[in-house]
Amino acid sequence: MMRSLLDRWNKTDPILRAFLAGVFFLGINAGILSTAFNNYLNDSFRMSAGERGFLEFPREFPGFILIFVTGLLAALPIRSWAVITGILSAVGVLGLGFMSPSVKTMMVWMLLWSMGGHLYMAVESVMGLRLAKEGNHGRRLGQISGMANLAAIAGAGVIWLLAKAAGVYVYKAAFLVAALAALASAALFARVKTATSEPGGKRFVFRPKYKYFYYLNIIFGARKQIFLTFAPWVLVTIYGVTPAVMAALMFAAAFLGVVFRQAFGIVVDKFGERKMFIADAIILVGICAGFALSADKWLLYSLFILDNLMFATRIARTTYLNKIAEHKSDIAPTISLGITMDHVVSMTVPALGGILWAAYGYKSVFMAASLLSIAGFAVALSVDDKVKTRRMAPPVAAVPEPFSAD
Repeated sequence: MMRSLLDRWNKTDPILRAFLAGVFFLGINAGILSTAFNNYLNDSFRMSAGERGFLEFPREFPGFILIFVTGLLAALPIRSWAVITGILSAVGVLGLGFMSPSVKTMMVWMLLWSMGGHLYMAVESVMGLRLAKEGNHGRRLGQISGMANLAAIAGAGVIWLLAKAAGVYVYKAAFLVAALAALASAALFARVKTATSEPGGKRFVFRPKYKYFYYLNIIFGARKQIFLTFAPWVLVTIYGVTPAVMAALMFAAAFLGVVFRQAFGIVVDKFGERKMFIADAIILVGICAGFALSADKWLLYSLFILDNLMFATRIARTTYLNKIAEHKSDIAPTISLGITMDHVVSMTVPALGGILWAAYGYKSVFMAASLLSIAGFAVALSVDDKVKTRRMAPPVAAVPEPFSAD
C-alpha cells in the first residue's frame, strides 16, 4: 500500500505536489497549536473560563478583518498569499513560545499567528478550486483537507512526545518546531506556479444571490467557536484532561480525518451540498446534547472527535459557492467575506458563552448551542445545489489527480 501511495505521489503534477507539501508543513504548525494552546494558556497564565472566552475576541479578530486584508492583497498571486500565511504563522508562534512574559504580550504574537491561519482559510479554498478538474472540486478540497489532517497527526505527535520528554520546556520546544514547519511551508508555497499565479480576484464582492453562503458561514462561525473554545475547555478544566490526552484526541480526530475528509469531498461531488448541510445540522444536535447531558468521558471524547470531523462541511460550502458564483473572480473575495462574517460571530460568541458559563454552568453553553442546529437545518433546506451558472471565465488547466486510480 505504501509503495502504491508513493507511486501515485510521484506521478502527481509537481505544482500540486509542492502545494500539498506546503499544506502538510503548515498543518504541522496548526496541529501543534490546536493541541497545546488551551493547556499552554492554563499552565502559563491560569485563566478563568470567562477570561478564556474573552481571549477569543482578539484571537478571532484577524478573521473579522480578512476581507480587508485580502482586498489589499488582491493584486498579488494566490501563491503569494500562501507564502505570507507561512511567514506570519512562524513569527507568531515563535513569539508565543519565547517572548510572552504577560498576557498582553502573548496577545500580540497570537494575533500574528492567527492572521496567518485565517488567511490560509481563503488560500486553501481558492487554490483547491483552481487545482481541480471540473466536477471534482469536492474531491480536490477533500484531498487537501486530508493532507492537513495527516499533518495534524504529526503535530499532535510532537506534543505527545515532548510532553513526556521536554518537561517544563514542552511549550517552547513545541512552538519552535511549529515555527520551523511554518517557514518550510512558505518556501514550498513559493514554488507553486501557473494556476496560482493569477491575482486573487476582486477587492470586494457582495451579491444577494450568495445569501445562503453567507448564512451558512455565520451559523458555522457560532457553532465552530463554541466547540473550539468550550469543548476542550470543559475537558481540560472540568475533567482534568492532560496535554498528552488532548494530543491523543487530536491525533484520533486527525487520523480519522485523513480518510473522512477525502471521502466527504467525494460524497459532496456525488450527492450535492444540500444533503451534507442537513446531515451536519442533525449531527450537531447530538453533539450538543452529549456535552450538555452526559458526564461520560469516553462519550465526550467521541463527540469531540466527531465535531472535529464535521468541520469538513467547509468543503461543501466552498463547492456550493463555486456552483453559484457568477464570475470566477467573485470566488476569492466572497470566501474572504464569508470568513469575515463567520468571525463577526466568532468574536462575540465565546465572550457570551463565558458569561453564560459563569452564570449557569458549562452545560448551559451547549444547550444554547443546540439552537444553532435549528437555524442550520432551516438554511440547509433552502439551499439549491443544482444551480449551475456559466458566466464564469474558462477554468485554468487542471493538474492531474493525486492518490487516485485515474
